[in-house]
Amino acid sequence: MKNNDMKNLNNNSVQALQLMLEQQRKEILSNGKTLRVDFNVDKDELLDEVDTASHDVEQGMKMRLGNRESLYFRKIEEALLRIKDGTYGQCLDCGQTIGAKRLEVRPTAELCIDCKEAAENSETKNAEGRRHKSLGEMVNFKA
Repeated sequence: MKNNDMKNLNNNSVQALQLMLEQQRKEILSNGKTLRVDFNVDKDELLDEVDTASHDVEQGMKMRLGNRESLYFRKIEEALLRIKDGTYGQCLDCGQTIGAKRLEVRPTAELCIDCKEAAENSETKNAEGRRHKSLGEMVNFKA
């Protein structure tokens, strides 16, 4: 691990990160974006094609934001489970300790910086065989 100058987390740091994750979880649940997105349309608002197109763009944005929030909510839940079972701060790939500074910046981090960089470098830069990030599956565009 080339980042051995980073300090490890202590119990107080983990508790502080846990409180932050729980607060973020509560905020997501209270604003309801992960649970519903308002897609109701008043027919009077869609008077012409431009209004309809504008509405479609707005609805697409709401869906993307809701999806991002849902994915982040899942990452928060997984991080809280790792705190509970005592594996928080351990890289899921190599088992090494994730640096405290990395976890302070990204408390949902699952990989140490070395494994994350290796994963990003191994991703192809074109659509052929690109790995679908949210599902972890290989997408075959030739089939």
